[in-house]
Amino acid sequence: KKMNNKLILLLIAVLLMQFASADIIFSDGFESGTLGGWNLTNMAGANNWTASTTNPYAGARHAQSQPLSTTQPASVLSININTLGYRDISMFYYRRLVGIDAADEFQAEWYNGTAWTILEQTGGSGANDASYLARNFNFSSAADNNPNFQIKFECTAGATSEYCRVDNINISGLLMLDTMPPIVTINSPANKTYV
Repeated sequence: KKMNNKLILLLIAVLLMQFASADIIFSDGFESGTLGGWNLTNMAGANNWTASTTNPYAGARHAQSQPLSTTQPASVLSININTLGYRDISMFYYRRLVGIDAADEFQAEWYNGTAWTILEQTGGSGANDASYLARNFNFSSAADNNPNFQIKFECTAGATSEYCRVDNINISGLLMLDTMPPIVTINSPANKTYV
């Protein structure tokens, strides 16, 4: 009877875990003052992204690109985030685009280990945000349990008054449940008939 109660409690615990809130897998508000861990690439002559103190969404810093180039993608900020053991991956961030016109572009993408997928793109339309805008994306199952998951932000802008800014990036997911049933060995009492 005690064994049955323990199994019932275990099953209830497993079911409750399915409804648990998401865990933060990765977070960066750029408060360290560096872009440590991030990969920076740029077209020849374009400026890289920086950790800037000019008008962050929250805290003292944010990531900012002022590439001074219209060759796409002028400046790229990317990072690999291991999602092994997680499912239902999502990303939340704030972004503010300043003076981005039709010749410029901001783009956010994610990588599933095989191909990049665009999440947000301003190419051709331009953008001039009065304040930071919240962005939230839920990824397909290709992001689940993926050691090769990546995100990147691209900024292409030619004028000194044009910026791309991102802040408070969060990648979250749910812990994956172990669906393999346990192997149970009963040592006592022995499997025999007592007289």
